[in-house]
Amino acid sequence: MDLVERAWRAAPRAAQARGLKARAPAAVAQGHVRSRWRLAGPALGLACAGACAGLAAVAAWTMNVDEQRLAAPADRMASFALADGSRVWLTPGSAVTMRATLLDRAVRLQGEGTFDVRHERRPFAVTAGDVRVVDRGTLFSVARRDGQTAVILARGAIDIEDSHSGAVIASPHPGQQVALGGDTATISDVDATAALAWREGRLVVQDQPLSAVAARLAELSGTPIALRDPAIGTLRVYGTYRIGDAAQFLDAVAALYPVAWRRTERGYEVYRR
Repeated sequence: MDLVERAWRAAPRAAQARGLKARAPAAVAQGHVRSRWRLAGPALGLACAGACAGLAAVAAWTMNVDEQRLAAPADRMASFALADGSRVWLTPGSAVTMRATLLDRAVRLQGEGTFDVRHERRPFAVTAGDVRVVDRGTLFSVARRDGQTAVILARGAIDIEDSHSGAVIASPHPGQQVALGGDTATISDVDATAALAWREGRLVVQDQPLSAVAARLAELSGTPIALRDPAIGTLRVYGTYRIGDAAQFLDAVAALYPVAWRRTERGYEVYRR
């Protein structure tokens, strides 16, 4: 209906462009009006049809959609090439849906992903919950967990928007993280290279509590790591570890602290010696 209405409004200008003219009905005899409209009718019909065809072509051009849905298995990370030439790395169990048209590229994320966006004129936007991250050629990550969203910018420039109102929440610089929860947004400096090393199969730990590192390694490897004594979760850990080798990490922890570990049917458990 919108296309028809626009075509109807455009018809007089289209007719005038073809050299057609019509007087106001009150200024001519009724018979002449009928005659003139009999002559002008086919031309106006052609003009209207042409306008409709043009508008339909524009609509088809803008509505041409290329859609992808990609998901990582529950037990390992995965990397995919998107339809526009960009690349995404997903943590286990995460998924993206991308809808690309000739005007824009829209991605919806579930879980956590790192995006290396191919630069072009079409905007690229990632929506996670109530947050939308918009850029044109950037390396960044977005993680959505328990109603909280964290965005890390490694390269380029992004705007973080409210996905409902479009209001800009933050425009971080490379090497910054934006943590969003409720009505607050907190910006902090991070080592983006270390934070995104997981896409290369490495977990870089910089003086973090064992509980957080074990949870992160379990999340990235898809294998649970249970701490039997909550007190050992406060032990500080550092180093670089292979994500697919939890035993290497646990051996390193056991060499530093009075803890031991064992393999279970579900994964690993760590306990005090």
